[in-house]
Amino acid sequence: MNRFALALAVCALLAPAQASAQTPAPDSSPTPVRNQYNDPAMSFTAPPEYYQVGLVPHDPAHFDESTVVAAWVANPGKREQLTITLSMENHDGTLDGFEMVSENEIRDKVDSVFFKKHELTKLANGMPAYWQEMSIGSGFDELKRFGYVWADGVRGISLTITGRYMLLDEPTAKKALAGAMGVAYPKNRL
Repeated sequence: MNRFALALAVCALLAPAQASAQTPAPDSSPTPVRNQYNDPAMSFTAPPEYYQVGLVPHDPAHFDESTVVAAWVANPGKREQLTITLSMENHDGTLDGFEMVSENEIRDKVDSVFFKKHELTKLANGMPAYWQEMSIGSGFDELKRFGYVWADGVRGISLTITGRYMLLDEPTAKKALAGAMGVAYPKNRL
């Protein structure tokens, strides 16, 4: 995918955010909390300066391919825009296996990707994860992307933040993503 296509994909992701607020949940579901994503095996709270993008709800345990299940944006439409995305896909293998899969998927979808860092770490609650740092594109259009990837026994999960080169650094990214917590997916819970 070239830079223009990447920009279009980001615009398509952000378009619903400007249309309206999230669709109300059915009466049988708990009311969603602004800037939070919760499911049986993970939770994330985005910083208060981020606006949640309205996305269609998705079953948290069944995916055909990597799917963005939640997104948030700060400074929408400005040069300083930062975007947080939470993506999931079916994966019942190891953490190391998913980290490799996630890198290969990005390389297949985007041109000019350079992985600077992929180190084993932990989420806020101790769940093993990898921290990734990459550059996408070059020149004035270069983007930085940081994120956590982890596997919960059912899914592979990627929580990333993307922004323009020189406007996003590692300390800012770690602070924005600090609210991530995960556990093994409870397969047999009713």
